[in-house]
Amino acid sequence: MKPSVPVNIETARKGLKYQQVVKAVIDDIECGVLSIGDRLPSINEACLDWFISKDSVKKAYETLSQLGLITSVYRKGYFISGKANRRFKRVLMITGQLTESVKQLHASIASQAGVGVLIDICIYNHHQDLLRELIENHIGNYHYFLMMPHLNGISPATIQCIKNLPNNKLILVGGQWKEVIRHGFQIDYGSESVLFDALEKKLSVLRKYNKLNLVLPNQDFCSADYIRAFKQFSTRYAFDFELIDELEDADIHLNEAYFVTDSADLIKLVDYSQINALTLGKDLGIVSFNENEYSRFLAGGISVISQPSAELGWLINRVLSGQPVPPQQIHSLPLQLQFRTSC
Repeated sequence: MKPSVPVNIETARKGLKYQQVVKAVIDDIECGVLSIGDRLPSINEACLDWFISKDSVKKAYETLSQLGLITSVYRKGYFISGKANRRFKRVLMITGQLTESVKQLHASIASQAGVGVLIDICIYNHHQDLLRELIENHIGNYHYFLMMPHLNGISPATIQCIKNLPNNKLILVGGQWKEVIRHGFQIDYGSESVLFDALEKKLSVLRKYNKLNLVLPNQDFCSADYIRAFKQFSTRYAFDFELIDELEDADIHLNEAYFVTDSADLIKLVDYSQINALTLGKDLGIVSFNENEYSRFLAGGISVISQPSAELGWLINRVLSGQPVPPQQIHSLPLQLQFRTSC
């Protein structure tokens, strides 16, 4: 039997174990360590060599097989396939936290991009020093960088670090960037004016509430644009308005609407309404900033302000594939405010 070629996973120590194996195999293919026809370690050999579980090895090999990079031969093992000479575009998605909206955007890009694009996600927990470290460590490892804002102010050092990325390889998503940097391909979907317009279109529905409450997330970043949009809208149309830092039962009142980003706050409001026999959409209004698999079914349907994930994915994939995009420097996409039973 042909001996297996060792795979160096020391260069891919970040991410889940199976992802480390996938990245290491792709790295070795791209740098010529692995060639078409080379045999990979068996599952048992890989467990011993790489100190990982059989499940992780199996998932890694299944992923590589789906990408067309390896093939299995009965009783012989796993081999680098003839499609391994294809070059993959590697994208690093950098975000402050792994929120529902980030997951949805990742899924939209991946589903539209196909198998030719590999997307990794790195999280910097809203710390600018970690963001700069991520960029500096990976600047030569990816073809494109996709960045979400998630920052309370941006320092000159961070701006310069972002500018060090090639202009045609940087995609900035969100409204915060345009105020501080003119670099890369920028997509604005959550700016002050965009959210204000979304609220204004539903003014007749919101009129049944005496007060609008924006509940700030416990762990995630809340854009200053969102806060300004709510304040401007409330002032113009004579709503009482309050920012709530940590939602407690004492903050919940009749004839008020609550806009939430955290799923924990959403569940708290739904529980409160059920315990106190309140009718959502009449006695109490709830609007979530995250559309997910249960939004349509929870409490008869949760109203949502959702990002245009499909449109974002389409625009981003045009950049990744080198296709022409509309020439304006900043692309603005509308938010979708969809009312259901809860508001």
